[in-house]
Amino acid sequence: MPLISVIIPVYNVEQHLKKCLDSVTKQTFRDFEVICINDGSTDGSPAILNDFAAKDKRFKIITQKNQGLSVARNVGLKHASATHIAYIDSDDFVHPRFLEILYKAAIGDDADISGCNFCKIYADEDLPALENAQPQKFQPALNVLMNRNNFIHFNVWNKLYKRDIINDVPFVDGIFFEDWVYNCCVFAKAHNFVWVNEKLYGYRISENSIMRSRFTLKKLNDYVIGIHSVRKFYKEKYPELWPLVRDTRIARTVKMMMNSTRRTHDQELYKAASIALKKLYNLKLIGYRGLSTANKIKLFCFLH
Repeated sequence: MPLISVIIPVYNVEQHLKKCLDSVTKQTFRDFEVICINDGSTDGSPAILNDFAAKDKRFKIITQKNQGLSVARNVGLKHASATHIAYIDSDDFVHPRFLEILYKAAIGDDADISGCNFCKIYADEDLPALENAQPQKFQPALNVLMNRNNFIHFNVWNKLYKRDIINDVPFVDGIFFEDWVYNCCVFAKAHNFVWVNEKLYGYRISENSIMRSRFTLKKLNDYVIGIHSVRKFYKEKYPELWPLVRDTRIARTVKMMMNSTRRTHDQELYKAASIALKKLYNLKLIGYRGLSTANKIKLFCFLH
């Protein structure tokens, strides 16, 4: 049984897929398997996947009809056999020591999750040289929510998870920004988190990426679904921790909802955001705590 399962959802990324998979095969840490989920690709991605699987027995290809990123990741986890799980997006790539450093950090500090910094990739750049940064430990892991600098980032692709803490936390199907919802829940279960401030992950930025595309009603509603999902999780399993999460991570999500809405200058979307925030406020899922003075004023305007 391998020590790490690398889960890679794939959908129509033939332009970048080979670089992604090459970066995985070049890992200095060798004891891993790669679960690639072909999520109904209609381009040349399946041929690239089959080529890698033919050359390297560690690659396992699962083909399904297109069901989205969350379903693909959930399917990948069901087929994974390792004690630790890494998620990599198929248009990104990783440093040759990505798995080695994250695994050593996790084992060395007995951490349930380890994470690293990342580099935004706009063209054909490479990752910078390593700086030999010392790992930083958080105990309990949920303490990272209280850091206002948000240097950890709540993405899943720059982290290594112990399998035991994520088995019963699926990705929410059909929403954008599923990573922050997932990590809000997973971090509650983790005793320790170790952060390595090395840029080991290349995060590709494109005009079509979710974060750079226009903010829409769908994205607004997905934030709302995410907040309800996190609240349900904590209500059922960790009710005593909900105030901390609401006043840190949920407050940050409210800020993103408001700022993203305001930047569109779309009055209809502004009205929809106002209605959504009022409902969340009346249900006591959001509040003013954890917001800066400027964002408290913005929330007051949305609510009134």
